[in-house]
Amino acid sequence: MRGKILNALLARMKTDERLFFLTGDMGINLVEPIEEAFPKRFLNVGIAEQNLIGVAAGLCNLGFLPVVYTISNFLIHRCLEQIRDDIVLHENKVILLGTSAGFDNAPLGPTHHIVDEWGMLKGLPGIDVYATSSVEFAEKALDVVIGRENSAYIRIAKGTPSIPGADGDFLYLEGGKGAPLLVSYGSLVQECLKAKQSRPDLGVLVMNKIHALDAAKLSPLFAKHDRVLVVEDHFPTTGLYASVCQLAVEQGLRLAVEPVAPQGYSLKVGQSSDFYHRLFSLDSAGIQDRLAGSPPKG
Repeated sequence: MRGKILNALLARMKTDERLFFLTGDMGINLVEPIEEAFPKRFLNVGIAEQNLIGVAAGLCNLGFLPVVYTISNFLIHRCLEQIRDDIVLHENKVILLGTSAGFDNAPLGPTHHIVDEWGMLKGLPGIDVYATSSVEFAEKALDVVIGRENSAYIRIAKGTPSIPGADGDFLYLEGGKGAPLLVSYGSLVQECLKAKQSRPDLGVLVMNKIHALDAAKLSPLFAKHDRVLVVEDHFPTTGLYASVCQLAVEQGLRLAVEPVAPQGYSLKVGQSSDFYHRLFSLDSAGIQDRLAGSPPKG
């Protein structure tokens, strides 16, 4: 999905001279076409991510719309102060592209498990958060965020999952009347779709925009269900689970909302994201166990 977004950026830069691409020594074999086509609107600042945000803010003062690309944990964890001070406080519009999400970088350990980052941005005004749940949305994501007022963080999962119709903020796949609803984003949407294959009565809500939620559009969908399981590769206390709970309370919805998510970091060594999905009951089997009332693993 990284390639889809960067290819879309290259095409957009041909018609939008405001766009300026910055990277923190990332994207080998992906970003070179942008550098070759637009050398005056391309900058690799090196492994200096905090400078990356400062330079982006300076480019805003020159009338550019910066697009910043690096690994998600470096982009958010390392640069949180700069995002707040240089982007949010000055109401600069910047597009943040964070590659890798959840357990994409599995063997690198908990320092590179991206399970807590976008929740840190929820408390900052003026930043919308998106997650690429399908290649259909990845191809359109930049057009979406460029056309909206706020800054944006796009959380780019690895892989190339195709979900026809999932090219907007969300896609609702209806199930049986009163059946549980699975709500998810990123790579875990595929696990929810596998669970729905085994239980066609399940509803599935595929989320591409995960903050801020559109209560007017989502509330009627949630109201069709008594039980909602939020499946995510992020801590639920600051992730989508918390947002859905808040929406339910504010809208007066009578439904039970449950998290299917990692509750902490893991020092166990796994060679793929599948290892951690099984560990934390995030895979389709774990989801079905939770639906049956079994406690989470991990």
